[in-house]
Amino acid sequence: MMYRFAVFVIQLLLLIIALTFIFTNPFIISLDIGSLKYSFSSNLFAVALISFTFLLYLTLYLFFRSRFSLSKYLLKKKYNKIEKGYLYFIDAMIAIANKDNKTALKSHKKMNSYLKDDPSLSLLLKSEVLKIEKKYPELNNVYEDMIKSKKTETLGYRGLMEQNLRNHDYHHAFLYGEKLFSINPNIEKLYDTLIFIAAKTKNWNQVIFLSDKAFSNKIIDKNNLNENKSIGFYEIAKIKYDSDIKDALKNISKALDLKKNFPPYIKLHLEINANLNDKRYLKKLIKKYWTINPSSLLRSIIIKILNDNNLTDMNFINEIIKNNISEEESKKLLIYFAIKNLKWDIARENIIGMIGSNPSKDICYFMSDIELGENNDKQKSDAWLMRAENAKLENTWICRITNQPQEEWSSLSNSGNYNSLVWSSPMMIRQNSN
Repeated sequence: MMYRFAVFVIQLLLLIIALTFIFTNPFIISLDIGSLKYSFSSNLFAVALISFTFLLYLTLYLFFRSRFSLSKYLLKKKYNKIEKGYLYFIDAMIAIANKDNKTALKSHKKMNSYLKDDPSLSLLLKSEVLKIEKKYPELNNVYEDMIKSKKTETLGYRGLMEQNLRNHDYHHAFLYGEKLFSINPNIEKLYDTLIFIAAKTKNWNQVIFLSDKAFSNKIIDKNNLNENKSIGFYEIAKIKYDSDIKDALKNISKALDLKKNFPPYIKLHLEINANLNDKRYLKKLIKKYWTINPSSLLRSIIIKILNDNNLTDMNFINEIIKNNISEEESKKLLIYFAIKNLKWDIARENIIGMIGSNPSKDICYFMSDIELGENNDKQKSDAWLMRAENAKLENTWICRITNQPQEEWSSLSNSGNYNSLVWSSPMMIRQNSN
C-alpha cells in the first residue's frame, strides 16, 4: 500500500514539474495546413490537451458508472424474478405434498411466468401434478420432453420405466431402465429393478451382464454378484437342458462354482448328468454332494434321483452315507431305502433312538410303513399316521416377502418376487411375521 502511494506521489510531482516547465517556458507552435498557417502558444496547447483529457476521463467515468449501475439493476431484477419463481415452485411442491392440486396448478402457472428460461423445473412440477391426478398419457408426454434435456433426462427415463412397469410392459420398462443405468448406474434401487425386470422377461444374460457392471461400479458386493450371476447361469442351464445338454452342463457348473452346494443347483446338476447316461459319474457326484453337506432338502433330491435311475441297491446306499453314517439325515436316508427294499431289521435298528417323545413327520411315516410292511399291523400304522398329522411342520420353501410356501425353489417365487425363497419352517415364518 505504501509502495503504491509513493509511486503515485512521484508521478504527481513529475507531472507538476513538467507542467511548470511548459508554462514558464512558453514557445510558439506553428502548423501549416494547405495554404494556411496557424500559430499559437504552447501554453494554449497544454491547456487544451489537459481540458480534453479531463473531459474524456469524466465522460468515460460517467459512462462506466451508469453502465455498471444499469447492469446491477437488471441483474438484481433478474434474481428477484428467479427468486419469486423458486418460491412459487416451493409453494407448488408443498401443495402437492398436501394433495392440494388447485393451489399446485396455480403456483405452477405463476412459476412459469418467472422461470421461462428454465423449463426443467416446470416439467418436474408438472409431472408431479399429473401423477397425483393420474393423467398417465399426459405424464408420458412430459417424460418424453424430459429426456430431451441433459438436466432432466434421468428423471424422464426413470419416469418412463416406472410407467411401463405399472402397465406390465416389461420390455419397454427394461429398455428405458437400461438407458438410465448407462447414464447413472448409482441411482437407488435401479439395479434391483432391472434385475427383477430381466428375471420377469427371462433375460438371464442381462442378469449376468448387469451384475458384472454393478459390481464394477461398487453398487453390489461380491456375495450379491455371485448370487445373481449363479441364478443367471442356473436359468440358462434349465433352458438349454432340452436343446443342448452339454451347454446346460457347462452353465450349471458355473452356477455351482459361484454358489457352492446349493441344493436346487445340485438337483439340476444331477438331473443333467443322469440324462447323459453316465451312471458311474452320477454315483460319484451323489456320494460327493452327500459327503459335503447332508440335509433334509438334499435327501429329498437324492431320493428322487436314485429312484428315477434305479440306484436303490442297499450296498450303494451304504456307500453314500459311509463318511457321515452317524448323521441324522444319513440314518433317515438309510431307513427310507431299507423300507423300500423290505429290509425291516435295518430300518428298525436305525430308527431306534430317533423316535423320542416328539418325533418328526418323517419318523412317524417311517414307523407307519414299518408296522404295516413288517407286521401288517394296520392299527399301529394308522396310529403313526395320526401322530404325523400333529408333528411339527417340516421345512419348505417360503417367500420371505409374502410368506407363501411352495414345494420347489425358483428364482421367481410363485408370488412373483425375485430370489425371495428361503428354506424354513412355515411355523417360524408365521411367528416372525406376527
